[in-house]
Amino acid sequence: MCVAWVLTAHSLPPLQALGSLCSPWAAPRVGPLPPAPAMVRISKPKTFQAYLDDCHRRYSCAHCRAHLANHDDLISKSFQGSQGRAYLFNSVVNVGCGPAEERVLLTGLHAVADIHCENCKTTLGWKYEQAFESSQKYKEGKYIIELNHMIKDNGWD
Repeated sequence: MCVAWVLTAHSLPPLQALGSLCSPWAAPRVGPLPPAPAMVRISKPKTFQAYLDDCHRRYSCAHCRAHLANHDDLISKSFQGSQGRAYLFNSVVNVGCGPAEERVLLTGLHAVADIHCENCKTTLGWKYEQAFESSQKYKEGKYIIELNHMIKDNGWD
């Protein structure tokens, strides 16, 4: 793990003390020196868990640019998310899954689990765990990502 050290603003000595320490015209300081600035440990942002191939068109998180899916895994662009249009994908990467719960969606009752970006923790959509109607079984194990949470990345000329 990479670690950086940063001075915090509240840990700096008062301006008057700095002036008397730094100014060549100031009278010599009498008494103890101000305390050393406190250091705060900040860890480097973590990298993505998976990177998709650079030669393919892909979709990435709109908030942190983590890779989410290859265009080849796109099944349908005709879905409705809770906040607008959404795409259905066969597989995704860098995504975490919440607990499954039953929801009545536009196409009937489904067991779904919310999915979020593993890098920035933004909720992206959901995963279909189970469909209760036979005509909807094709969605099981597939992922919905809302358009407002993803961008087209790499090779979309």
